[in-house]
Amino acid sequence: MVKRIIPFLILPLLLVPVAAATGVVYVASDPGDVPLYHALSERMDVTLSQKPEGDIILALDLNYNFLNESGRENLVMLLREAKSGKTVIIGFNTLRSLELEDPEAVRLLGISVTFRKIGIIRITPKNRFEFTPFNYDSDVYGIAEVNATGGNVLLKAENHTILLEIPVGKGRLVILTINPADYYLNTKNPAIVDFLVATVEHYTGGEFPTGIVVGLGVTGVMAAYVAFSNNPQAEKIRRWIKTLPLIFGRFITPPEDVLKNSTRAAIYNYIKAKGYSTIDDVASTFSISRTNARWHLSVLKRARLLEETPVGKVIIFHLPGQKNRRRAVRDFLLENTTRRKIYDLLQAGKSLSEIARILGVSKSTIHYNIQILKEYGVLGEEDEKE
Repeated sequence: MVKRIIPFLILPLLLVPVAAATGVVYVASDPGDVPLYHALSERMDVTLSQKPEGDIILALDLNYNFLNESGRENLVMLLREAKSGKTVIIGFNTLRSLELEDPEAVRLLGISVTFRKIGIIRITPKNRFEFTPFNYDSDVYGIAEVNATGGNVLLKAENHTILLEIPVGKGRLVILTINPADYYLNTKNPAIVDFLVATVEHYTGGEFPTGIVVGLGVTGVMAAYVAFSNNPQAEKIRRWIKTLPLIFGRFITPPEDVLKNSTRAAIYNYIKAKGYSTIDDVASTFSISRTNARWHLSVLKRARLLEETPVGKVIIFHLPGQKNRRRAVRDFLLENTTRRKIYDLLQAGKSLSEIARILGVSKSTIHYNIQILKEYGVLGEEDEKE
């Protein structure tokens, strides 16, 4: 009898971390967003994502100028995720992009926005938010004056709303009226990281959720019924529970066993030889699904055999270290045939006019590709000659 009861006493305990876990994702639109993500990841558990899918979504700097069609769909998804019960935290640029992409949705939420410059304002902790005070220059980074029907002001600075929470469906839209990503990119001020961590903790920390308490209570009652009942369905469930170690074993891979999987070992050796890869590349090369490719790459990353670097809208995977990262970014960018030819001709000392004549392309095309290569450090200013 005791042996029969023990698995069902353990089951509710297994469900506690699953139920209590909160997935925080950081959605970026360009490389300028990534330094802030890295700073946040040193302070809390946050995942860099191309899609706004998580319990708490940080979409702080989705700049409309850098968004392709898929990126603009993400703007609409932000509101959809909030309506489904998620917490969506957006910043100055994302708010502006949302207003450009779907002004009607913004209007229906009762939001009115004016983008302004009002000089330097001092942002200090209040209302349970604990962070290091900092000065924010709105003349450089901008600020949004936001009013919203039913909105709850969480934080003000010098009579200006800094953090505003708006109920949306089952969830909430939290508007940060400043531009944290650009501010951090230029200042590296850790106070903005403190502020964002405090904001996320406002929605993740503190009380144990009532829903989880109720859920665990119900789970306990069901576990007791399954443990003692002679019902045939209860017996089936008992047999299924005995397979849980096998199920969990599929998804929890000890570091020492990472390369024992033949597919994963092949993926690692492929990236080691090529220098980099992407989810789509791995899926295509090894004839597996994107989901499976993403899983193998995440296991390799957790084992610190690989690192990831976002390049535009694509995340590339490469061996650890700055030298490997730089080489991977360069090789990925030079996959583009035109860009590779431009790069080779620049290395041969050709001027922009000569390259345009040799390749039969416009100077604007050459400038565009050179700018991308400069942005990621593949070219320096001295490489461009008119």
